[in-house]
Amino acid sequence: MDLVETAFADITSARVKRFDAYWRAKCASGRLPARDDIDPGEIKDLLAHCLMVDIEPEPFRVRYRLCGSAVSFYDEELTGTYLDEVQNVIPGEVQRIIGRYHTVVTERRPVFIRRKQRSRQTQYDLELQAGIWPLSKDGVTVNQCVAVEDFPVIA
Repeated sequence: MDLVETAFADITSARVKRFDAYWRAKCASGRLPARDDIDPGEIKDLLAHCLMVDIEPEPFRVRYRLCGSAVSFYDEELTGTYLDEVQNVIPGEVQRIIGRYHTVVTERRPVFIRRKQRSRQTQYDLELQAGIWPLSKDGVTVNQCVAVEDFPVIA
């Protein structure tokens, strides 16, 4: 199933909702939070589901800086990998994922996603619910993103 951008109201994942509230609390005076504003100690319960990515603007590329253990288990270990080099993705999906990151960067806003997929580890069908949030060293230009992926079993 395609990676579908969805409204925040359609997200049921408590993890995605919790990180969204946390990220919004870090926004100050219309400025995006920086990586230094995100304190791992404040979100320990979410770390296994988090991805930290670096954004390279020209040409546009997404590089996974950190990959949480739950994401690695259900999907694959992504740390140090560029998104366009990921192996465990169906054809065409990489471009859709890159498009979601591009939206976050250019529109400077979170994007929320839902998709059904089969876990390569458990062989259960999962409904991925995720969010991608922008981070900015200067409060304006997006240079990193945080993603939270949650994988509730649906079958």
